[in-house]
Amino acid sequence: DMMANYEGLATELLQVNEDLLRVPARHLISKLTQGEHFVLNYLLTHRHQAHPVDLSRGLVVSTARIAALLNRMEDKGLIPASPTQVIVTLSPQGLEAIQTFRSQVIRSAAQMLADLGPEDAREFIRIQKKLLANQRPTG
Repeated sequence: DMMANYEGLATELLQVNEDLLRVPARHLISKLTQGEHFVLNYLLTHRHQAHPVDLSRGLVVSTARIAALLNRMEDKGLIPASPTQVIVTLSPQGLEAIQTFRSQVIRSAAQMLADLGPEDAREFIRIQKKLLANQRPTG
């Protein structure tokens, strides 16, 4: 049965992914998908502005959670204070923070890819892109 074979591989994949979270580059990359880092990175890569609903979709959290997160980020000066938060933008401090963090992540990821060597690094990226392309829409 082919499916049983894939389930064995899937079990192995879960273990490998758990272990990969301890690899510094993977840990940093995963931080870019969470909380403040996600919001700052999203703003950086989306013309420095976003609607809170886009952020809640991207983080897969409620708009209430996003509002609380944005309030904390305002308090830290990472985004400009806005009584309405209709459009979220980057403050100069937030821009500097995310550029610094992204540089750190890119250096770390580049080292991880260099450890694989050029062929395996390209294959690693190719396979991940194939996984993304094969995703069926949910919902």
